[in-house]
Amino acid sequence: MPQFEPSSFASQIFWLVVCFAVVFVFAWRIALPRIAATIDSRHQRIDGDIARAEELASEAEEVLAAYEAELAQARAGAQEQLHLAAEAATAEAEKHNAALTEKLSADADAARARINDAQQTAAANVADLVEDIASQAVERLIGVTPDSGAVRKAIDDAVGGRS
Repeated sequence: MPQFEPSSFASQIFWLVVCFAVVFVFAWRIALPRIAATIDSRHQRIDGDIARAEELASEAEEVLAAYEAELAQARAGAQEQLHLAAEAATAEAEKHNAALTEKLSADADAARARINDAQQTAAANVADLVEDIASQAVERLIGVTPDSGAVRKAIDDAVGGRS
């Protein structure tokens, strides 16, 4: 094999140094700066993305805080509306209750008046009936028709003595 021949070692070492120098200069001047630029670009992009993500996260926190504040305010407003509606319903119910109580009281008073009238009418009818029965009883017992005024006075005296 020719590469292992000792007479060509000097030229092989020369060309090895020349090739190594060319590759070294190429890597040093062309490839490594491009790789470094790409790496720096990636780092800048990543740092920019991280900064943007932090900015968006803080913005999202602000929006969330504003949303929660609006939600709390809406809940408070709804509670206030509910409280006002409950008060209005209570007032309306009390008004209806008072009107119904007044109507029922008036109806009860009217019913009492009708009952009193009925009692007085019944008492008058009973008094007339008692007067008729007493007159007929006296007429049958003694055969004389009594005076209606005397019968009425006797019944009133009997009822008055009992009360």
